[in-house]
Amino acid sequence: MSRYKQPQNLERLALHKMGDWVSQQTELQMKAFNEVAQKDSNAAHLALEKTVENLRLFMEYNVPWMLHDLLLTETIRALTELLEKIKKSFGFRRAMEKIVSRMNVVVKMTEIMLTKYVTYVSVGETPKMLRTVFFSKLNLLKGLVYLNLGSLSGGWKTADLEGSIISSLKELHSLKCLVLNYDCTDNILKCIVQNCKLIESLDISDSITITNASIDIIIQLKLLKSIQLYRTSVSLEGFTKLLLNCKLLEDIGRCDNIGKVLEYVTIIAPERNQFNLKVYVSRYASSNHLQLAVQMCPFIRSMTVFHNTLQSDLMMLIDLQDLRELKLLSCDFYADNVKQVLQVKGCNISALHLEHVDQIDLNALMYISQMCPLLESFTIYNCTLIQHTSLFTKKLEILPFRNLKRLTCVATCTNEQLLFILENCLNVEYIHIGTAIQFTDEFLLQILNKNPLIYLKELRIMQSDFLTMVSAETIIRSCLSLEILVELESWNLLSDSDRDHIKNHIKINNLNIDISPIRRYDV
Repeated sequence: MSRYKQPQNLERLALHKMGDWVSQQTELQMKAFNEVAQKDSNAAHLALEKTVENLRLFMEYNVPWMLHDLLLTETIRALTELLEKIKKSFGFRRAMEKIVSRMNVVVKMTEIMLTKYVTYVSVGETPKMLRTVFFSKLNLLKGLVYLNLGSLSGGWKTADLEGSIISSLKELHSLKCLVLNYDCTDNILKCIVQNCKLIESLDISDSITITNASIDIIIQLKLLKSIQLYRTSVSLEGFTKLLLNCKLLEDIGRCDNIGKVLEYVTIIAPERNQFNLKVYVSRYASSNHLQLAVQMCPFIRSMTVFHNTLQSDLMMLIDLQDLRELKLLSCDFYADNVKQVLQVKGCNISALHLEHVDQIDLNALMYISQMCPLLESFTIYNCTLIQHTSLFTKKLEILPFRNLKRLTCVATCTNEQLLFILENCLNVEYIHIGTAIQFTDEFLLQILNKNPLIYLKELRIMQSDFLTMVSAETIIRSCLSLEILVELESWNLLSDSDRDHIKNHIKINNLNIDISPIRRYDV
């Protein structure tokens, strides 16, 4: 992407204007609705309903089918702005019924974009006031492929929402991915089995009404590849039945008893010695559990394991031929053979996450850089990096961290250790620095002099007591691909006028950089 903001293409401009057009139509309907409602409220609602239906048909016939997802986003953007405009236009003392009446028209007009061509809906990305439309009118989205209802009611009104969810899911025959946390029930699962036969991914975590009896329903989904059952009431027997009956299953999410599940399988079904699981996430894993995982799930690509020094041996992992992503929690880099594991498997590792891992020093970072030459994502989280006792003196045979794209460092480390990573990751695109690291202007300039980070797209320095305008200006000038620079509000030496100066500099020079604070919560 260009360093400078580019003119939007005609497609994007047209979509933006269409969203604005829906907003304008909504304002016109407010006036018409109020005039009719004064005489006959039922007639006003019927007229609005007819208008919404006509406009929906107009959208279906005149907007290319592949643009309906983008147009839905633009429509929600425009209607959200209209809601804010309504709130501001009415003073504190004005009649509340007028505000509510106009907002109800806005909510109703959202239905215009609920067409059969929409394929992606994530309710969590929609303003709360507009979410009720999706809960009550999902049946209109007959072409939906991905649906994320999020936490819905958080488990407080499961019984109240069950009926509307079921009536909607009956029409979603193309659905492949569904996220429904807290409020999933057996009746909803039965509806999914009967009507959503293409389901491949199902996230019903935190739904306490889901039990072992629910597994008898779930196993009827013949195309199921991924299911999240964390914090449900499914026990060891339920997970065992799930593994034995869902032949295509690749991911069962976090399951702390997965080791015991595999043990139980060997007892009740010894003939089933292999499964198709590619993701393994467990907080409790003994050496026997890891050995069973290697033997019975040989296709594991992503391994997340909480290490217990007295119970598990990480060397078991070297027999996983397809291992690509490794996340280790609570272990020692040297004493628990992490170095030896990487020495054998590192050539295939593309993502490495070390959390509460001790004994990491500069030598350990050098070993990682040499043993994991294809590493693209590297996370050091809640670790305390130690001073090295004897430095790795051999010449590095492989240029360190040349393939690294994402770096997250939320740990206590020295400048020397951090400098080794940052001066060598020439192609990094994302950097997240935690609060335990305190950059100074001098140290940041030292990094950028050796590695100008020309491919960096997003930089997050969570908090700083020492960085000044010098660093902010140098980052903007050096990082030619930078698109997102957030957390400037947590740089204590920057005043409000300094931040305004940065915004003006970006605007005047037409730079494609976003420094808005709202970005801080993005994933």
